[in-house]
Amino acid sequence: MHAVDTMFVFLAAQADPAGHRVDRPGPAGGTAYVWVPDAAAAARVVAEQARVGAGLVELYRGFDLRAAEPVLRAADGRVPVGVSGWGPAGTTGPDAPRDSVMIVGAGERELELGPFTTDIGGLRTTVVPVGDEAGVERAAARAAADGADLIELCGGTELVTAARAQRAAGGVPVVLVGWPFESITGAAAYRAAFEARAN
Repeated sequence: MHAVDTMFVFLAAQADPAGHRVDRPGPAGGTAYVWVPDAAAAARVVAEQARVGAGLVELYRGFDLRAAEPVLRAADGRVPVGVSGWGPAGTTGPDAPRDSVMIVGAGERELELGPFTTDIGGLRTTVVPVGDEAGVERAAARAAADGADLIELCGGTELVTAARAQRAAGGVPVVLVGWPFESITGAAAYRAAFEARAN
């Protein structure tokens, strides 16, 4: 596995245990979007990525606190891990959203590439790169209009921006990645490095 700066992980029961991976350029370096079937597979993928030097991991569709726990243990403090934790039981059951949109802050190269969609076993995820706070709100409104049943916001999104996105999305659930206490220091260091590279 090659090193990336950022890894975003999603659960999809029919994903390859080794992970279905899409690599894209990101504003802070390479970004990997990875779909795995369960928490154990996520823990293996994240442990390996932490070993080769990832700067940040965020857990999305399907992760609740129980599923996030083995991933945090596998990261073992080597990389900060944030989780969206949608709903009290995650998003893997029969009532799971079928069409989710993940909105992520992006640099020029990823903005040029535009959105992409992955469908694994009928679970569709669309990743939408945006360049600014207004883009988050516009993307949330568009996702809702296009029929998304879950909108997940990258952990770098400010809370005020997330609230605007939630209003723009109408009744579609909007969640924001949060950082557990043990990941705050690492996430802050990642943000400082990210902002230094951007300036």
